Amino acid sequence: MTDLTTQEPKTDFLSRPLLASMNIDWEKALYFLILLAAIVTRFWGLGDRVMSHDESLHTQFSYQFFIGDGFSHTPLMHGPFLFHITPIFYWLFGASDFSARAPVALFGIILVAMPYFLRPWLGKVGALVTSFLFLISPFITYYSRYIRHDIYVIVFSMIIFIAIWYYFREKRDAYLWWFAAGMALMFATKEVSFIYVAIFGSFIIVRLLPQIWTAPWLRNNLSKLSSPMLLLLLGLLMVGGGLLGQQLAAPPETAVLPEDPGVFAADPETDAAAQPVTEVSSAVENRLGWVQVVGIFVLSGGLFWMAHRFRPFLKNYGEFDLIILFTTLVLPMISPLLVVIVGGNPQDYTINKCILEGQESMSAFQLFFGRLGNATCWSAFIDSPLFLTAVFLTLTLIVSILVGLWWDRRRWLIAAGIFHIIFIILYTSVFTNFDGWTSGTIGSLGYWLEQQDVARGNQP
Repeated sequence: MTDLTTQEPKTDFLSRPLLASMNIDWEKALYFLILLAAIVTRFWGLGDRVMSHDESLHTQFSYQFFIGDGFSHTPLMHGPFLFHITPIFYWLFGASDFSARAPVALFGIILVAMPYFLRPWLGKVGALVTSFLFLISPFITYYSRYIRHDIYVIVFSMIIFIAIWYYFREKRDAYLWWFAAGMALMFATKEVSFIYVAIFGSFIIVRLLPQIWTAPWLRNNLSKLSSPMLLLLLGLLMVGGGLLGQQLAAPPETAVLPEDPGVFAADPETDAAAQPVTEVSSAVENRLGWVQVVGIFVLSGGLFWMAHRFRPFLKNYGEFDLIILFTTLVLPMISPLLVVIVGGNPQDYTINKCILEGQESMSAFQLFFGRLGNATCWSAFIDSPLFLTAVFLTLTLIVSILVGLWWDRRRWLIAAGIFHIIFIILYTSVFTNFDGWTSGTIGSLGYWLEQQDVARGNQP
């Protein structure tokens, strides 16, 4: 009888032990060196440079929050996360330029380390190279030493990106919780989150569609597509037709030259009435905007009908789960876009007042029920700018909840709970400014949309 021998598995260079007693291989040693370099390049002389304009605003409002003066979110200053983490570092290390930039530097180091978690897809060498590129990137290094929102939102988007890939591979619920937390923190940091959602969402849809197209179950159930597809096409026609109609209805913008060639075209002394004014809120355009909004709901109904019919098959795709979470978590924050489409202003929170005869002598109880039963008061309330925004916000919230519960009651409630708890805590400044929830949910995208027709801050 001959002895059976097994050949020892070969290991690559990066897996060979550097110090066998400490189980440190070359890969871990290289990560250690990269992180050490990241610490040096992010923290060295961090407080030496004077504060720039943006930094001075961020440090000032953070300091006011730190000393107890409170913080009220405004879309002009982006998300509230920066104004919460900076006071924590003031509390730990004292208020200084160094401590103000320290959390940004810390997140810059975390970003350098994050490619480690992408080794299953990038490989060991690829992940190391990515970390090294993050280390030496001038852009990332600069914003890792500059108290702004940029490095925070990059880290949170990376958390979402990593959670997506791990969920594709393992389909463990824990990655959905990481996904929800990353989404909440990203939206509590900067409005660029909407662009990240568009990028990630497009990638997931492109990844899902070929899998569905080649699946045998689709060929066996093509007849179920006919009715939802008709609704889908109707919605597309309404959205496209309304948009095209708005473009045709809008008056052309023409330049008006001054009669006197010696007068500059933008002379403030010229008659303002001579300047052309585009009527963007005309009645025709507003009606066509409503056609678009109804078309969006019809289109969404067709998509949901299709998903409902194929739900037994779609539940096997991780991409479908993430599309549902993306949609239901973000949908209420899209409501300002619907308001803008129909000609409203999501930044206008005013409510029309209704004055009743003899209300000076009424109690609060009498005044409330007097207005409640008054048709004129109802008409004034419905015409209020805030009413339109409230209607769209309520509708999108209801749709989000219903779709989430339809998808998976337990998992959606946990994911939505994680998202909204983080969102509410940060936007209300730890429950000291409840108006922050409104400004975060509506104002963030509303303010960004308002700036699209002109330069930022109404600059010329």
